[in-house]
Amino acid sequence: MTPKRPVLTLAAICLALTSATQCSDDNSAGSSRPEPFYPTDFRASYIQVRDCRFSSAHDGHNILVFADPENAGAYVDGAYPLPAGSILVKVLHTDPGCSEVAGFVSMRKGGVQTAPLSGDWSWQELDTRSKAMREGQLPSCIGCHTGCTEGRDFTCTDP
Repeated sequence: MTPKRPVLTLAAICLALTSATQCSDDNSAGSSRPEPFYPTDFRASYIQVRDCRFSSAHDGHNILVFADPENAGAYVDGAYPLPAGSILVKVLHTDPGCSEVAGFVSMRKGGVQTAPLSGDWSWQELDTRSKAMREGQLPSCIGCHTGCTEGRDFTCTDP
């Protein structure tokens, strides 16, 4: 009788490889941990474009939205599509007053036809507790944002 070999799941493989690389939906080669789309001190230069509000689409977190200073005006004015290089950062909070940060979700507009099925946007998710970061064409982001194409360039809500 031949002993059965254990089947490794994707989660087990990812866990085994975390010391060498981060598991993500990013198909690009490069560093094991992607750099955030936005600077760590983004609040000093980015413009808050949406006030604190509940978001059922982001696991029931309350969110604040910031835009890079070069493109915040276009976002606020609804001048879609936003130009390549635009960056939006959603700060996820655990409380209705938006004071306890749980994580960050950001999106960056690429050049024309860099990701045509998602309006040329790429996403990142950073969990502040686990420090895990995912980047790329994230199915959870694309699944919601592709339903928001009617004149809003995949941004989903007007300010």
